[in-house]
Amino acid sequence: MEIILIRHGKPASADSPALNASDYAKWIRRYNFSNVAENSRPEVINTDLKLYYLISSHFNRAIHSAEIYTGRKPDQISPLYKEMDIPRYKLPFRFKPMTWVYLCRVLWMLGLSGSFESYRSAKYRAEIAAEKLVELAKEKDKIVLFGHGYMNLHIRKVLIRKGWALSCKSNSFWGLSSLETL
Repeated sequence: MEIILIRHGKPASADSPALNASDYAKWIRRYNFSNVAENSRPEVINTDLKLYYLISSHFNRAIHSAEIYTGRKPDQISPLYKEMDIPRYKLPFRFKPMTWVYLCRVLWMLGLSGSFESYRSAKYRAEIAAEKLVELAKEKDKIVLFGHGYMNLHIRKVLIRKGWALSCKSNSFWGLSSLETL
């Protein structure tokens, strides 16, 4: 059995100048509904993946990435595999969006709550997602999930804990992690 986790391509709305907290919240909404940018394409397209069972999160950038990479729509689309919520806190600063993401994720991981999924809940969802992927792999043998960086990282950790062997990993846009079991 094989499970491949692929991070989506770079979203069209990923770049932005320095933002205050209010603009950062708006940026997150645009990011979550964005397709893949026109200039973001995988370096190598693995045509063998056309033979795999395709799964995607329900975010546009993941569905669009699956279509770009394989030339077809996912066989299954589910919110279970969506990115862990990007936390947003009202801080009196101006940062580039990714600086906001990293700072807020650190605060989130330390337990600071807000009107979004908690880190504990997100990790639990990753456990459930990994279990669902294993169930599907038992049925379909070879599956690919087009998902998101932080969620894929946590799913990968769960699968490794469950005895799956990691043969390659990448967390970058279009990054691919491949796991196998005997």
